[in-house]
Amino acid sequence: MGNARDTLTAVIFSGAIGLAAIRSQAAPLIGAIAKSAESVGRYDKLELTVALGGSYANPFDPDQIDLSAQFTSPSGKPWKVNGFFDGSKWKIRFAANETGAWTYLVTAKDASGSGQGSPGAFVCAGSPSHGWVRVAPNRRYLRYDDGTSFYGIGSCHAWGVSANSLDQMRDLGFNTYVYWNGTYDGNGGGNLIESNASGLGRYDQGKCARIDNLLEMSEARNLTMILVILPHDYASENMGGWPSAWQSNPYKGIVSCGQYYSSASSWAYQQKQYRYIIARWGYSRGLSAWQTVDEISGTCGWKADQAGAEAWTGKIGAFFQANDPFRHPTTASHGDYWDVGNKANDFSNTEVYGNYATANIAATIQKLWNGYAKPAIMGETGADNDGPTAHRKIWAGLAAGIAITPLLWQFNQGWNAAISSQYAPFVKFTAGIDFAALTSPAQAKVTVPGAIGYAIASDQVAFGWITGDISGKMAAMGGLADGNASVQWYDCSTGNLLASTPAVISGGNLSVAVPSTAQTDLAFKIIGPGTGVRPAVSAHSGSGWEPDYADGLLTFGRPGAEKAEMKIISARGRTVFAGTAAGNGRVTVAVGKLESGVYWLESGKTGGKTFNRFLVR
Repeated sequence: MGNARDTLTAVIFSGAIGLAAIRSQAAPLIGAIAKSAESVGRYDKLELTVALGGSYANPFDPDQIDLSAQFTSPSGKPWKVNGFFDGSKWKIRFAANETGAWTYLVTAKDASGSGQGSPGAFVCAGSPSHGWVRVAPNRRYLRYDDGTSFYGIGSCHAWGVSANSLDQMRDLGFNTYVYWNGTYDGNGGGNLIESNASGLGRYDQGKCARIDNLLEMSEARNLTMILVILPHDYASENMGGWPSAWQSNPYKGIVSCGQYYSSASSWAYQQKQYRYIIARWGYSRGLSAWQTVDEISGTCGWKADQAGAEAWTGKIGAFFQANDPFRHPTTASHGDYWDVGNKANDFSNTEVYGNYATANIAATIQKLWNGYAKPAIMGETGADNDGPTAHRKIWAGLAAGIAITPLLWQFNQGWNAAISSQYAPFVKFTAGIDFAALTSPAQAKVTVPGAIGYAIASDQVAFGWITGDISGKMAAMGGLADGNASVQWYDCSTGNLLASTPAVISGGNLSVAVPSTAQTDLAFKIIGPGTGVRPAVSAHSGSGWEPDYADGLLTFGRPGAEKAEMKIISARGRTVFAGTAAGNGRVTVAVGKLESGVYWLESGKTGGKTFNRFLVR
């Protein structure tokens, strides 16, 4: 079948146009363009199915037929998005990040010229979705496209993903996981994206449909996938101790395993595959990052030509950064600290297997933090069927400055209830920190006699973790802003606040007694001048309602004893909270994290509503 496919002249025809439209010497003819909906939610998928007449030996090859669309936002920003062939039809996928009326124009180009479809339009409506994961302005943490903070919590789940396992991850508070483009996925993904079955230069539609489905299921659960494009197995042959699956890679037909990175013909095919990947899945908010390669040190090309492999790393990272219109971050791994890969990508990334001592976990992350002004991740580390080890990793990782929890290998191997139980308290603690909004984040020094600790300070809040013989000891912390402060101590086994201790920061240093506790570790937040999470809030309605907002809680004065419906509406008209509040004095409502900006509080019932404007600075 492979040879037949290579010589096949494909006559592709979808939609309501007749056979007379297929012409070999004319520009491509675009017929009907069917859109999936007239109105889509913000960050939801709009899919165009394009009736395209033409005769092409390989409809997956953009050198033969190049389909694209230009979308124009309500504010006038243009977005160019490539189309793709799904085995029977041509499609274009897009997600809009501005509400309002959008327009688009579809273009097709082949050797005979270019053609355009009829202009189209759709409406983007508001939605609760936050969009694609981005690097935050502070360069250390992550946010969604709409500005909402994203602190990554998850694990590796490289294959065997199911609706049930996604439900489990969601219920643990996860928001991300690692998935491989590999052959071990028995749930419909048993091939590579570019596979032996599809042939070189063509794309395996079984695997592609599997990734379609995973992304859709992930979006429905507010999960995001880190997609590994090249796992090391598929560029490895007779490497001694490394899994070798080079025979599953169709590139074996044009290059040796050691030439995969350096061959010009290999790179030419690769770029077309990467373009297809971006065209098919780039739109999805269920995708958090492109991992271009996993453990490159375990591949033949690294062994044969390390300089060539590192040059390839820069090329593939730059390709995704330049050609993904939705600009998902990129990352790559070596298996150890890797300067070239860390410089070339949006995340710095290393792995830790074997030495799971707290000091080593923290030192590994601190080395990334000190080496690169970008989010640091631990792309793999062992789960080892061990809850206490997982506990140390996630808390030490947080306090050392990691942007995503260490990604344990893996959710369907060596995972148990003891590991799962570590996440709920962690999720509870981190939910109160707006990582994306932190300014001037920096490592802070923590000293506790007989114990160890780590912390991150910022203009908004300092947070950290101590472990060892800690009960009643004096903890010293440096690198803070001077002034009165409050140290909040949290139980890492429950995520609950244990105590708040007043303290004075002088000369950047703080000394405070650790509460008496039977626990061997505690997390903490330091709130005060220059390190507080309490934004300045002021009312502009003149009503005297005196609002106060801190740590996701809005407190305000409200007369009347009855309960009333309330909404918080952003200046852009998006409802960010809806609930009820009783009156009769000061009312405190858990509204969640609010970004800086102007908001309206709507309170009361139809015909008797009040509107108060307040500012979060």
